This record gives sequence, C-alpha cells and structure tokens, in this order.
Amino acid sequence: MIKLDLHIHSQYSEDAVGSLKDIIKSLKKKGLQGMAITDHNTVEGSLKAVKIAPKDFIIIPGIEISTSDGHMMALNVEKNISRNLSIQETIEKIIDQGGTPIVPHLFRNMSGIKKEKLNTIHKRINAIEVFNACSMPKTNLKIVKIAKELNLGGTGGSDSHDPAYAGYAYTIVDTTDINTDTILSEINKKKTWGEGITMPFEYRRNRMLKSIRQFFQRGFKRI
Repeated sequence: MIKLDLHIHSQYSEDAVGSLKDIIKSLKKKGLQGMAITDHNTVEGSLKAVKIAPKDFIIIPGIEISTSDGHMMALNVEKNISRNLSIQETIEKIIDQGGTPIVPHLFRNMSGIKKEKLNTIHKRINAIEVFNACSMPKTNLKIVKIAKELNLGGTGGSDSHDPAYAGYAYTIVDTTDINTDTILSEINKKKTWGEGITMPFEYRRNRMLKSIRQFFQRGFKRI
C-alpha cells in the first residue's frame, strides 16, 4: 500500500510558504511515499519537484486551477491551464493534456464548486477529494457520501500551505508499484481513497484569516 499527499501548496503559491525540499522531508518523516504539488494556477513548483525528488519518492505533476465555478485540481499535467474558464472547459483542457481532473474541497466557501456543478461534470471525472485536512470533519463525511452516490473514487490531500502540515491527509493506493502511471491508473479506475486527520483548529483559523486579508489586498479578487 502506498500513501501520497495529493494536495500540497509550496512557495510557488502566493498564499503558501515552504521549499520543495522541506515538503519532501516532512512527508518522508511521516512515512508517505509521494505527493503532488498543486500550486495555484502554476505548474512551476511541481515540475521542479520532479527534478529534485529522491528516486524512491513519487512526484506527480499537478496544479490547482481557479475556474469561474471554483477550484479544480489536475494531476499529470505539465502546462498551465488558463484560469477563469468554466468548470466544464477546464476539465476538457486537463483531459486534452492527458491529465486527471479531481474536484477538491467540495462546498468550500469562496473556492469550492457546489453540488449543482458537480452534477454536470461527474461523468467526466473519476475521483473527488474525499478527505481534505483543512476541511471540517462533517464536510469530509458529506463528500464521502456524495462520492459513493455518484460512484466516484476518492483522494486525500492535506491542502497544506506550510511544510509542517504536509501529510495530514493522503491518498491510499493499493499497490507497491511506485510507478506514476500505475498510481494514475488506479485513480482513474476509481480504486483509490482518501484518509487522514484534521489540521489543528489554530492553523485552520489562521489560514482562513490570511485568505480573507489577501482577498481584500487583491482588490476583492479570489485566488
């Protein structure tokens, strides 16, 4: 069995801190075998992570895209995807690159897509994030129920913006093969799931306050 944190932000996200090396170090210390760097609207950090990671540590290139309907994650993409497209257009752009679209933190205020939008795209995706370490436990449980209702696979990610909290949530892959293609295949076959623990309240509160402050600093623009 392999555990990977598939939702991490690095210093290449405007609202995050931490070097790629520090994130890898934190995850290895927690016993994880890999990760996806999913910085906001840029693949730069994930592509650099691929180059510096140890050979026994899995890196899946990724990005978290700001669509007009909320955030969408893409795994196995190496080119940026334009922000502010509709969720449907964004998914097609991801698939055109050979990537895997994953819906993160469903329902989240400001950045999560809503159930109505999910209903319009669920046949074009294979997984949603069923455990986000920054979300409330009751929200994750609600998303688990929806994933099962729609026959979707699941992923887990810390949504960490600080290396210390990387690995609080992770995706479980029932394989010992550390080949990226094998892991992506399992995700696309709906055979993975997400587990973890919720981050401390103080960290989640500070994250929320920082997000609100940056929202005003950007001139009432979402990240």
